[in-house]
Amino acid sequence: MNNLMRVFGWLAPTLLVTACSVVAPPYSPSVDNIQALKNAQAAQAHLGTFDSQASMSNVYPVAVRANLMRSPVGDSFGPYLADAMTRELTMAGRLAPQSDIEVKATLLKNSVDAGLAKGEAIVSARFVVTRAGTVRYDQVKTASAQWDSSFAAAIAVPKAVEEYPNAVQNLLAQLYADPAFIQAIQ
Repeated sequence: MNNLMRVFGWLAPTLLVTACSVVAPPYSPSVDNIQALKNAQAAQAHLGTFDSQASMSNVYPVAVRANLMRSPVGDSFGPYLADAMTRELTMAGRLAPQSDIEVKATLLKNSVDAGLAKGEAIVSARFVVTRAGTVRYDQVKTASAQWDSSFAAAIAVPKAVEEYPNAVQNLLAQLYADPAFIQAIQ
C-alpha cells in the first residue's frame, strides 16, 4: 500500500502536466494573403530571424485557461510566425532565398483568452525589412481574432486553440496590406 501511494504521488503530477498541454494547429495559409502577395509586382524576399520577446504579454507557453498552448514549430511562437509567412510567400511565388531583401520579425504580444462567452487572440509583432543591410521598413503590427466561446472549458479551450491561427492570418493580412511593406520588398 505504501509503495502504491508513492507511485501515485509521482504519477499524479506527471499526468496533470501532460493533460494540461495543447499544441497549436499548424498554420493554414490564407488565400487572401497569398493573393495580396501575388498582386505585389516584382516583390521577393527571404526570411531572417523571427524571434519572440519574452514579456508579461508574451509568455511561452501561452496560457489558455488552465492549459498551456505550445507552438508546433520551434520553441516559441516566433518560429510559428516565420513558418506562416514562409508558407504564404512560397505559395505566392515571392520567397527568394538568394534575394538581398530580408524580412525579420520579433513577436511582442501573443495572448489567447478563451473567455466565458467570447474568446479573443491578440498577436503583435515588429517587422523589419532590410535590403543589403539598409532598413527599408520597421513597423509594429497588431491583429486579433474573436469567436464565440463557452463557460465549459471542454468546449472553450479546443475552440480557442483552433481559432488562434486566425489571429496570425489577420496579422499577416495587415502587413501585406501596408503599401510601405510592399514597396520595401520590391
